Amino acid sequence: MFVDKKALSPLIATMLLVVFALVIGTITMNWGKSYVDKIADEPETGSIESSIFISINDIDSPLKELQIQHITGRINEAEYKQKEKELI
Repeated sequence: MFVDKKALSPLIATMLLVVFALVIGTITMNWGKSYVDKIADEPETGSIESSIFISINDIDSPLKELQIQHITGRINEAEYKQKEKELI
């Protein structure tokens, strides 16, 4: 039986490229999964409740006090804008 050697070389090259792509994809997916799992295990530090520590003694202007009231949700945006216009 006669084998056409010209057709065998592109077939092998295609198979090697497919295997290479699968290996790279597998490595990337495993790295991504471990990275996401590591981030999910870390405690969350960016929440608003844990990042605002302002003493009343630190507020030295009415505008700053107004901003703090708006940030903490004591007044809504419409009230904030109206009081801000009065102060400025």
